[in-house]
Amino acid sequence: MKLPSLQQLAAEAARVVRRFPLTLLCAVVLCSVGIYTNHLNYQEKQHLDWLFPVLSAAGLGLSGTLAVALTAERYHWRLALRWGALAVVLGLLAVWYALAPAQPNTEWGARLALLLLGTHLAVAAGPYLPELRRQADTPGFWRYNETLFLRILTAGLYSGVLFAGCALALVAVENLFFVDIKPRVYADLFVVLGSIFNTWFFLAGVPRDFAALEQEVSYPKGLKVFTQFVLLPLVVLYLGILYAYLGRILLVQALPQGWVSMLVLALAVAGIFALLLIHPIRHAAENTWIRTFGRWFYLALFPLLGLLAVAIGTRIRTYGITEERYFVLVLAAWLFGIAIYFLRRRGQGIIWIPASLAVVAFLAAGGPWGAFAVARRSQLNQLREISTQYGLLKDGKLDGAGKRVSELPKEARKRISSIFDFFADREAVEKLQPFFATKLVLPDSLQNRFRWARTYQQTRQLYTISGLPEWNEYDQYSDEGGVHSGRRISFKPDNGSLWRLGDGRYLWTEVDTRHYQQPEREVVAEQFLPEGRFRFVSTGFGRQLHLEECMPSGDWHTQLVWHPGKLADSLSEKHSISNSDDIALSNTALNLQSQRGALSAQLLFSMLDREQHQDTVTYQYRAQVIMQLKRKLIR
Repeated sequence: MKLPSLQQLAAEAARVVRRFPLTLLCAVVLCSVGIYTNHLNYQEKQHLDWLFPVLSAAGLGLSGTLAVALTAERYHWRLALRWGALAVVLGLLAVWYALAPAQPNTEWGARLALLLLGTHLAVAAGPYLPELRRQADTPGFWRYNETLFLRILTAGLYSGVLFAGCALALVAVENLFFVDIKPRVYADLFVVLGSIFNTWFFLAGVPRDFAALEQEVSYPKGLKVFTQFVLLPLVVLYLGILYAYLGRILLVQALPQGWVSMLVLALAVAGIFALLLIHPIRHAAENTWIRTFGRWFYLALFPLLGLLAVAIGTRIRTYGITEERYFVLVLAAWLFGIAIYFLRRRGQGIIWIPASLAVVAFLAAGGPWGAFAVARRSQLNQLREISTQYGLLKDGKLDGAGKRVSELPKEARKRISSIFDFFADREAVEKLQPFFATKLVLPDSLQNRFRWARTYQQTRQLYTISGLPEWNEYDQYSDEGGVHSGRRISFKPDNGSLWRLGDGRYLWTEVDTRHYQQPEREVVAEQFLPEGRFRFVSTGFGRQLHLEECMPSGDWHTQLVWHPGKLADSLSEKHSISNSDDIALSNTALNLQSQRGALSAQLLFSMLDREQHQDTVTYQYRAQVIMQLKRKLIR
């Protein structure tokens, strides 16, 4: 075999650039952003609001622009039409960038996965869409996808071997020549090879001559051996297991386990994939068993799809629809349609598999019929049904429901907790606002914090306002009120940062500015109390601490003010300390009193730090507040 010259490699690389410029541009964006983030620390990455939108848009652009470019080549689109279609793709990517959140939640992660699946399937089916009208398959579609599949595997192998070899070379240089190579160099190497090199190498092998793909060629022997002696036996094994389980269900008259749905779907995908791999040789005289297997496999799917429907239907009746259950239902319906189609067509029309699945993925990703809208409506209906069933609503609201109904069955607590967690995890608590009179607002201090902090606060807010008990897997009490043996009981305050001392007194244990960026003004803590809604606001880079109350109009009014900055300045002057000195003081030296009208509070510092930054002085502190609210504030 003659090795290619450098001129040939350069010419091939240039041809790929001319052929797929936007696809390579997306790979370059992925590489550039990846290298940039490798050189940032964790905190810096969390403050890049554009990071996820850019990376996800570039990932979608890889397959989206490739699908359009290949379809344009296959049908010889005019230049204006080709670039017009690519402009539409870029416009859709811009819309995605504008809508995508800075930190993806469960909903946006699933939406991205659906769109990636749809665009990759569009690459597989786009150039051969007229095949949908044909009565018989042509060799070109199968050979086209075979080439793409093998090229993906080859590109991954080359990229992996290159990374391993280069990484070992860097290790050798580091140890033999005592060169300090930072860990991020290895990360940069991985990003470059995994994005630009892998994409470029793959695109260099994408078929150009679609007419040549229609010619009959010998079937790869290795692929036949893999399918015949590895994949198909595994499919038959799992068919046997699932049918044995189906027999057990019918024998003992028990409902199927929920996770059996995943096994049925995995079996169906593996079986269809195996049939696609051996599709070109199904009519060979020596491969009669392939046609027999294909026919009986689709027939064998129907009882298993019925088992799947019973399993997932039971979960939906009890807990409603979530995105995962929506996907299972939609895939079950898609498999049912595919099985009927191929039984009628006798295995012809394999392009319908990627084409129809791409449509399903795109439809499920958005719209009122999509997975996320359907799941939200279902969970809202579940909450409404449970609340009505157990009399939790007063004037249609859940505020204080825990006081009105003190004894809720464990199953009801479990379902309500599941619904609260569902909306909090998706940062969609505002959808529950019709069930609450109190406004569900995320504290200002958490608006730009980590997603887990926002999710936790939103969940706690729902339990605090409703007064309903939280269910967890360590819940000890049965519906009859007995304690289960062999279980652990944990006791903790209903709010870990706030202790109710009675008679309008509170101990606020977590007033902490150490983890914030110390801007001119920042909300550092916020709580809902029976007397109202209160928050602590740090101003002047921590110099003052304000206790504010939310008025009925929604405006915040300052009730108390402390001056940690004055205390730190006076201590600094008295002890003549430098920025690096640590001085032990008595508790009385770190105590600030404040009183105004109906409120009085004592600020107890456990840490107070004064730091000079050129012309700016910042104050970071951790403190506890003992707060007294007099009677006239209690509403």
